[in-house]
Amino acid sequence: MRTAPPTDLQAVIFDLDGVIFDSLHCNIVLYNHILEKVGLPPTAEQSAEVIHRESLERSLQHFMGEGELFEKAMAYWRELDATPFINQLRLFPQARETITRLRLTVRTAVATNRQRTTMAALDHFDLSRLFELVVTPNDAGAPKPDPRFMDHTLESLGLQREQVVYVGDSSVDEALCLASGVRLVAFRGPELQAWAHADELDQIPGLLGLA
Repeated sequence: MRTAPPTDLQAVIFDLDGVIFDSLHCNIVLYNHILEKVGLPPTAEQSAEVIHRESLERSLQHFMGEGELFEKAMAYWRELDATPFINQLRLFPQARETITRLRLTVRTAVATNRQRTTMAALDHFDLSRLFELVVTPNDAGAPKPDPRFMDHTLESLGLQREQVVYVGDSSVDEALCLASGVRLVAFRGPELQAWAHADELDQIPGLLGLA
């Protein structure tokens, strides 16, 4: 449970999907599209929690395991124009305003399991300029919740775990922070074990003593 704001806070690191991007519907449409292209039924909605928290590779493995069908799906994804799906993304209320406000006093970064479409999605909303660093599994060599993911992020920022907080919304984010010793601010995740909880993004500066 949160006790007091961090005394040496230097950076706030954000997840994307479920924190900045309201993307669940968009992800369901995308995965159903891929599933149908490889001859599987469009059952993504039944696995919404999986596709929300996991990387694309792990999500596709959830549907089809590994093997020829998985390789076919990955090959299709690599060539797919993701623009129509990115255009369906929405920002959570106060996302841009909160990040802009935080940047007045701390550094801001992204660490997400989203991969190929990360920068295109940020650029779509003109958010790239608001983040000093963007880390994906391709950069870190492993997806969340592998501790190497956070180790790479901290090393890239030149900061210690005590100097950052991570804003996430899923059990994968919870596991990442527990494994790496980083404070988690759980966004709309009251069931998560976290240092603090926020129902709206504009609550975060106050939680961190930056209001």
